[in-house]
Amino acid sequence: MTYEENRYWKNVLTIVPIVGAALATLSYVLRLYSRRFTTAGLKLEDWLMGVGLLLSYCATAFVVDTAFNGVGLPVSTLPADERRRIQFASWMIQKFWAPSAAFVKISIVVFLKRLLGTVRAYAMVSNALIAFISCWAVTALLVNVFQCNPVQYYYDKSLHGHCMSGQRQFFQAMGAISLVEDVIVLCLPTPIVWGLQITFRQKCAVTLVFSLGGLVCIFSLMRLIEFRNFITTDLASSSAKESVWTCLELDVAIICGCLPLMKPLIQGFLGKVRSGVSKARSHPSSGTKLYYPSSATHNDGFRQIDDVLGSQASKNPQVMASSSRLSSDVELQGISVHTRIEQDVDRPHTVDSDETPHAHAWP
Repeated sequence: MTYEENRYWKNVLTIVPIVGAALATLSYVLRLYSRRFTTAGLKLEDWLMGVGLLLSYCATAFVVDTAFNGVGLPVSTLPADERRRIQFASWMIQKFWAPSAAFVKISIVVFLKRLLGTVRAYAMVSNALIAFISCWAVTALLVNVFQCNPVQYYYDKSLHGHCMSGQRQFFQAMGAISLVEDVIVLCLPTPIVWGLQITFRQKCAVTLVFSLGGLVCIFSLMRLIEFRNFITTDLASSSAKESVWTCLELDVAIICGCLPLMKPLIQGFLGKVRSGVSKARSHPSSGTKLYYPSSATHNDGFRQIDDVLGSQASKNPQVMASSSRLSSDVELQGISVHTRIEQDVDRPHTVDSDETPHAHAWP
């Protein structure tokens, strides 16, 4: 039975991390490929996400290493060298988890700040969130490194030393803070999106894209729950599930952070919105026009969303007084959808008798 359990966790800790890392890599490559359709090149958030992906590779590598060193078996049944290797691999996973998660989260916050930065409240909160995530990652890394004295005592019990009390409680605290950060990053854009002057369908579509980050919160919660069974002196038998959730949390965070920048996937999530655009292109009488972003748009295809309250007061009174034009904008990837309904009631239109049928003017 013990052998079967070891074989099961060996397969799980080999297949799941590798598949997750492959999907995360594919998402990041598609993200970079989508940048070829713009003229801006790589942004800061792209570099941050790339660093987070590289650090996640290190965590994944050590998780796979534990799979070949007796994972799932009681540590007392393992040879001394194998026991040391699995303890060392588990120790190293902790060193890469917090920095990788921090880079991925900050990348997402920087991207959202570039889109919503004109909303003063969001700009202030995002700056505070970036500072908090950075402090959390540094604290988690330093405590993980120096939780034992000497440092090597964590994975080599043959040395004379000791570890700090409350190790499991510390891991739980760091995991809980990480979960709170995920929830804040997930919920911050929602009130701003629903305050925009866009249609209800468009609000739902944009919210759906951002809500995919809820998967990260789920895996973060599962990882936090698994710490209840975490035994620092017997990581071989108690850290298998926690390692799985750690890899999935990082990989899914990278995938969700790259989705908004991948036009093909966005088209799938916003199928109804884009199908409406296609119909408008084939029926010009509807008055709906598809245009590329103007000079106010960033040259990477994204335009900052103005403060709904502050920007309305600064608009030209003549523009605000015009009631014959209703418009809504959605900027997601290189194309801005602008719906315009014009009613020309004051200016009659006539058709010349010599005008050809195909040149018929619609009111």
